[in-house]
Amino acid sequence: MKFRILKSAFSASIIALAAPILANSPALAQTPSFFCGAAGGRPATIAVQQGKNIPVILWLADNYFNESGEDAITRCTRVSGILNNSQPQGSWENIVTAGASTSGQLIICAANPQDGSCRLLYQVPKGQNPEQARQELLKRVTNPNVSVSPVKVN
Repeated sequence: MKFRILKSAFSASIIALAAPILANSPALAQTPSFFCGAAGGRPATIAVQQGKNIPVILWLADNYFNESGEDAITRCTRVSGILNNSQPQGSWENIVTAGASTSGQLIICAANPQDGSCRLLYQVPKGQNPEQARQELLKRVTNPNVSVSPVKVN
């Protein structure tokens, strides 16, 4: 009987000590979800992380995807959906890629692990290095933080 009580007390102690460590483990951190909302009066792709809404992409141009008929709100909604559908399929490092469109424009996209296609997120801002643009987005989607300003897409 004494052994059973000691065993239970020992198990409870281990659980009590391990819980705070596991809760702060990056591997067990809450995965953000994304939606299209507003920040500063502009459409924004927003991450929900631990109950906080954190803008990760700010869509500045109303006619950003004019050729495709998509305005900023439509693009914001589409990108938020792509990010939501992409996240459980692997590491963000393997999903967010930099490349070039068929017309040669530098783009940031989300790789589709099923067929290898590139789902357009946005065009790399003029004058910015594509890998730098990729890293900027990765920083925001991997660990959304209110102290990091959103990527601004013109």
